[in-house]
Amino acid sequence: MSKPFLYTADMEKENTLGKRFLNAYNILDHCLRTQYNFKTNISFSDLIRRAATLNQVIRAYEDDLIDLARLRNAIVHHRSDQIIAEPHKEIVEFMEKVARIISTPPLAVDVIKSLEVRTVQSSMTLKQFILETVRVGHGNLPVIKNGAIIGVVRREAFIQNLGLAIESGKNTDDFIGKTTVEQYLHEFPSSVHFRIASVKITIEEVIKSFDLNRKLAIIILTSDGSAGGTIRGIITSTDLIELMQVIKDFKKYV
Repeated sequence: MSKPFLYTADMEKENTLGKRFLNAYNILDHCLRTQYNFKTNISFSDLIRRAATLNQVIRAYEDDLIDLARLRNAIVHHRSDQIIAEPHKEIVEFMEKVARIISTPPLAVDVIKSLEVRTVQSSMTLKQFILETVRVGHGNLPVIKNGAIIGVVRREAFIQNLGLAIESGKNTDDFIGKTTVEQYLHEFPSSVHFRIASVKITIEEVIKSFDLNRKLAIIILTSDGSAGGTIRGIITSTDLIELMQVIKDFKKYV
C-alpha cells in the first residue's frame, strides 16, 4: 500500500524556499483532486475555483491561491521543472499552512469543550428528565436505550412541546409524571435536529453539516459514528463560531 500523500513538518527542512513551495503546492493540488474527485486534466486555477465552492479554507483564500498558481509557473522552468527563482518566505509559509490544513484537516473534537456528555435513559419519565437537565445544566441530552442512542431531548423544544400538550387539553401532571422519554420522542420526533458522526469528523465537515441542515442543533460524536458507539463529545450550533475561527486563523491541531 502506498503511503498517504500528506504534508509533513519534515518538508519544511528542504534546502530552498522554492522546493518547500513546490512541495506544498503539489500536496495541495493532489489532496484537492483526491478529496473532491476532480479530473486530473483541469488546471490548478480551475481546481481552486471549484474547490472554493466546497471548502471553507479554499473559499477564504481563493484569489490568493490562484495568484500562487501563476507564481508557481514563474519560478519553475516549464520544460525541466527546475526551480529558477525563490519565492518570499511569507508566501512559502502561507502555502505550507494551506497544504497542512487541507491534507490533515483539524478534527472538531480537538476544539470543542463539550466532551463530557450527560445522557438520559429512554425509560425515564419526563419529570425525571426535567430534574436531570436542571441538575446537569445541559439543554441537549441524548436518549439511550439498550446502549444505543435513539434520539435527543432538547430543553428548548421540550418547553414548546409541553405547551402544545397543555394546549391540547392533556393533564400536565399525567403528561410529565407518566410519559416516558421514549414515548415523548415518538410523539415529538427530533431526528432532523441531531446527527451522529464519527469522532474523526473534521471541522470542515461539521460546518458543512450545519450549513446544509438549518434545523440541525446538535452533532453527537461517537467512537465509530454509529448510534451504539461510545459517546465522545457533543457539538452544538453555539460551537460554530469557535470552529470557524479555527479555520480562519489556521490554528495548528495537526
